[in-house]
Parts: sequence; structure tokens; C-alpha cells
Amino acid sequence: MNQYAVGNDADRPCWLSTPPQDFTALVDFIMPEIEARLGRDGVFAPFGALMAREPYRGAIELHDVPMPDKKDGNAQLDHLKQALRDRVARSHQRAAVVAANCTVLLPGSGKQAEAVVLMCTHRDGTAAHYVYPYTITNGRVTFAPLEMAEGAQDIFPPIRLRPWIRESCPPRPVGYTVGLFLFHGIDREAVLRRMHLTDTGMPEGNAPPPAATASLPGGWTVVWFNDPATALHHAARIEACTAGCTALSLFVDEPDYMTEAAGYANGSRVWTVRHLGTSRARSQPGGPHDLHITGTPPEQLAAIVTAMQKEEADSGYLPDMIDFYFDIPVELIHALTGFRYCQHEHDGGRVTFNALLPSLPAG
Repeated sequence: MNQYAVGNDADRPCWLSTPPQDFTALVDFIMPEIEARLGRDGVFAPFGALMAREPYRGAIELHDVPMPDKKDGNAQLDHLKQALRDRVARSHQRAAVVAANCTVLLPGSGKQAEAVVLMCTHRDGTAAHYVYPYTITNGRVTFAPLEMAEGAQDIFPPIRLRPWIRESCPPRPVGYTVGLFLFHGIDREAVLRRMHLTDTGMPEGNAPPPAATASLPGGWTVVWFNDPATALHHAARIEACTAGCTALSLFVDEPDYMTEAAGYANGSRVWTVRHLGTSRARSQPGGPHDLHITGTPPEQLAAIVTAMQKEEADSGYLPDMIDFYFDIPVELIHALTGFRYCQHEHDGGRVTFNALLPSLPAG
């Protein structure tokens, strides 16, 4: 039984509780403020709103910042975007809205209209633009129906795995924070026994369980943890699980732009490849080209780094606009096993994950 397949969403853990109406909640919150400013001033300067990162139901706060030359709307908008980037980098808040009044061409008719444009972006890279035409008569604001709800993520630099960078990876409404362990040299039953996990025999549903397992072509067994705390618990004792076999681990924190791959053999860690991206607090190390290596990594790493550097140089994007290095540990695990966390597929075809439950250790 998938323990999270039914039930009230409010009772689910934070990694299952991002509601699809996040953008709607932000728009609904900010529109009365926009209406008040338009009615009072006739125009308004860009401003934003921020929402707590987890569990994405926290209070929304307006974010006004001192603006540069108020005659230059583009300069004001760029200034606000940078302020929001800085704020999210320090606080790890999850969502932001930028609102600006401007003249737009309405879809379908091509007519010009004054409109409110809300550019909503999430830290995970998803985005939507909301366009509300309006008129002002005797200080009273009247909004027309929503004209368009589409957009491009342009406040936070996306990671390479985003769908417009890598089309083979489908779009995801929530940024992954997961841990994976992959074993070779022992069978699936032995892996689960060592990790004190029980295979339910039930394929995971649309609402993923805290832990799941699958057998990959080539003899690999993967154990997937959606709950970061549980993944860290197993990471602390993973070396004891690797006696007489080879194992790999992959930790992914998309909201914080962190990835780490590691290799184990016969009870010891052999190597680590870690990336800390640009979303980290400024007091922490890291950056778009951060790569920390310990031990002797697999020989495939050098070619992956070279290929990623070339892809970044050939992408046409300005430096640091896309976090390409985020994908280096991911691609290293793929080179070794044929599996990418973002696809739930193997090079040989679709992979089926079964839900897992914890079991008591023997004795």
C-alpha cells in the first residue's frame, strides 16, 4: 500500500505538500495591493512578494525596495529582480512575484491595452506570467479577465536539467530534494536486508512514498528516498552496507542547487564529487563552477566536466545564467549506471519502483 496515496494533503510531509495553486495564491494576495496603488496613483512602481519555502503555505509578504530612477521602468524592474534574487539566496524563500504596469498587445486581437503583468517564478525553475488588462475611471480600477497565463523563468538562474535546457527531462512542479543509493555485487534482497527495508511489492503511485526501490539493467539495485532526513540517516551508516560490494550515492537538493555523488567499495568511501551552486547563502562556499572532489573519482568524470564546459560555452547564455555544473554529479551516476534521477528511466527502458517500508533489524 502506498501510504501517501490517499488522505488530506495538509497531513502529508513537506515534500508532498506543494499545492498546484502556489502561483494563484500569490496573485490573489498581491492583486488588491495593485488595485489600491493604481486607484491612488494611477501608476505604480514594480514590487514583489515572497512565500516561505516549506511547506509552501506560509504567510506571503510584500517586498518593496528603494528604486533607482523612477522614469526608467526597465531599470526599476531589473533592480527589483536583483533584490529578490539576493533575498531568496539569504532566506531560501521559495517563490517570488514581480508586478509591473505596462502596455501590452493582447493575444488574439493584437490590440494594445494597459495591463498588470505578474511574473511569478519558483525557486525550482517553474514560472507563469499573468496579464490583467485594466481601465481607470474616476479613480476606480476595473480589471478585464485574465488574458494570458504563461511565462519564462527569468528571476533565478535555472539548472541544466530544466525542460527548456534538456528536453528529455519532463517539467516538474516541485524541486527535488532526494537521496539515492545504488548497489552492485549483491542482490536486491540483500540490499534491503542490510538497509532494514521491506519491499511492499506495490508500485509507487502518483504520490511517491518516502522510500522506493527498483532493479536496473546491468545488475544495479537503486534505493530512492524522497524524505531528506531519512536519506541522511542511511547515509550515516551506508559504509557498513557496502561490505563485499560496490555502491554509489547521489544526493540532490534542487532548491539549493546542490548535488553530490559518492562511491563506496568493501565498506569504505572511495571518492566524492560535490557541487554547491549559486543559491547558497553568501556565507557558504559555492558558485556556478564549484566542484569539490575527494579521493580518486571514476575516469568518466574528466570527460563529463569537459563536455559540460563546452555545452555551457556553446549554449549562447551569458556566464552564470544557467547552473551547468549542477548536473556533473548527476551525469557521473548516469555514466556508471545508466540511470538519471530526473527521468525514472534507464538507458534500457522504463524503471518500475516499488514502495518500501522500514523493518526492524534482526536480533
